[in-house]
Amino acid sequence: MVPCISNPVSFYKLSLQWPPSACSSGKMKCPNPLPPPYNQMLTIHGIWPQDVNDEPLDPYDPLHPCTPVPPPDRKNLRTLLKPIYQQLNTYWPDLKNPLDTFANEIFWGHEWDFHGKCSDYPTDPLKYFDSAVKIRVGLPDFGLKSGDKKTAGQVITLVSGFVHATPEIACNRNITTRVIQLWEIRLCYDRPSPQGLIQHIRDCPSKFTGSCKNAQNTVTIP
Repeated sequence: MVPCISNPVSFYKLSLQWPPSACSSGKMKCPNPLPPPYNQMLTIHGIWPQDVNDEPLDPYDPLHPCTPVPPPDRKNLRTLLKPIYQQLNTYWPDLKNPLDTFANEIFWGHEWDFHGKCSDYPTDPLKYFDSAVKIRVGLPDFGLKSGDKKTAGQVITLVSGFVHATPEIACNRNITTRVIQLWEIRLCYDRPSPQGLIQHIRDCPSKFTGSCKNAQNTVTIP
């Protein structure tokens, strides 16, 4: 593990998105309908190194590098991620075209450039991506069902019961109906031990973001 030399990581935030919500906010154009299983499962959006103020670290800048060793280029990711390539396609798809492996690779490249290169794994994208995949494989979908309505506080309680830590809930609005939707469940993790994977969960600093502002907000699961 090569440590960052500036803007150090405080913790990690794993963002899991509910595809029907991500695809109905008007922010991206997805297949309609979404192909199974993506219409009823949480997929990985990213695993983001955060600073002490719960802000994402700046993307890698070669003029002001966050690590003394230049990270691998995104064009090499397919080779470097070969051991988990199929799992990545399953759990970390580009929802704009989730069955297109080339589109998925572009999405992973974006996440590597913006978040992975200044993580604790700047020279080891396999460990960076594998950390997120292993966590996701070990998680349920928390009993989420299309058509359910819950308060944001009930979603927090539901997820906390599974992971024994407080998540952050992100909501958006349906572009047509303007109802508040459960968009993402974000789980927070301590920095890994040297040579280890990200795995030790912790409470997230904030509980709500986006269109859900407090525990009383009613959220729909489309």
